[in-house]
Amino acid sequence: MTDITRITNSDVSNSNDIVQAAQGHILRAFNEKSSNQLLYHNYQRTAQIIELVEVLGAVATTETLEMAKIAAWFQGIGYLEDFRNHEIKSTHQASNFLKNRNYPKTKIDAVANAILNARRGGRPIGVVDEIVADAVTAFDFTNDFFEKNPLKRLEQEMLSGENIGSAEWEQTQMNQLLEATFFTAEAKVMFEPIVAQNILTQKQVTEKGRAKAFQNIDDDEENRLRKYQNLEKKIPRSGIQTFFRSNFRSHIHLSMIADNKANIMISVNAIVISLLISVLTYQDITTTSPQILLPVVTFLITGMTSLVFAVLAVRPKVTQLNTSETAKEDYKKNIVFFGNFVNLELEEYEEAMDAMFRDGELMYGNMTRDLYFLGKVLDKKYSYLTHSYNIFMVGFVATVLIFLVSIFLNA
Repeated sequence: MTDITRITNSDVSNSNDIVQAAQGHILRAFNEKSSNQLLYHNYQRTAQIIELVEVLGAVATTETLEMAKIAAWFQGIGYLEDFRNHEIKSTHQASNFLKNRNYPKTKIDAVANAILNARRGGRPIGVVDEIVADAVTAFDFTNDFFEKNPLKRLEQEMLSGENIGSAEWEQTQMNQLLEATFFTAEAKVMFEPIVAQNILTQKQVTEKGRAKAFQNIDDDEENRLRKYQNLEKKIPRSGIQTFFRSNFRSHIHLSMIADNKANIMISVNAIVISLLISVLTYQDITTTSPQILLPVVTFLITGMTSLVFAVLAVRPKVTQLNTSETAKEDYKKNIVFFGNFVNLELEEYEEAMDAMFRDGELMYGNMTRDLYFLGKVLDKKYSYLTHSYNIFMVGFVATVLIFLVSIFLNA
């Protein structure tokens, strides 16, 4: 065996010894101090980061890979002492551990820098830093990112004692994904496509969470007084646009149906009443055939009543919520329907419209109130129409029965 071979084998042996010693130290620390609150930053995470370091440092020198592994073993140990400043705690533990084993000062500094620069926003300045930073980023933001997220969130809530809102958490994760950066060529090829896909998925999750947040706003006193202020200030969302569009279309369609039914009833009653009046005045038929007088009068009365209700159903009635005495701030709340703004001057109408377009609360309120009053009009239309059809039906049946009874009695 040559001297070079002996020296190389000796370096590898020493490297394995110090790395295994670091592993044993970290394992004992987690066994002694770890609590059930560390659901994410635990020994399992550290061991998996070591595997990533071995993959990313496969082409690195033995010395570089050794320092990267030591830094990776100590990178998360600081969470056992202070989760807010864990990098500093991890650096102190790594430095003390390596000093006690007479590790070279330059290598201790390299390990400490790798731990500090592995944090988000860190700036790796060497191969060791880049390998460790990429391994940590790959574990946190690539494979199983969405499966790990709930554990990460619960751990942070338990350690901080603060409740984190879903929308806030999802936005934070989105920001961290956007900041995720890889430095080694191997990491860029292996993990950047996964991070890109996670960003796309997280964007969808964040948007859904934001939409749900609008629906779960506490209904406090102010919100009860101002029901639409949490919606967009200028442009309505597509879902709300679709809601109003479909409801207005449905109300208008129902109004057209009511008008058509009323027109049918008006036409039928008008024709029949005209015929009956003609019959009553034809050659003094009441004298020659008095038995038809009662059924004819019955239908004339019921038919006329049915006709009146049908006319009431289609009779135009323009509501006027705004008058000359309406306060300026109040008439802006009801300007969608023409009957509510015909009494306004052009300048007042334009001012009210401008204010509505600039304020989402006012716009949604106007549309909601207009939809409500459309419903009130429909309710009255269909009420009159129901009375008209019911009276026509009863009158027609009564007329036929009276006519039949009269014929049998006179037979």
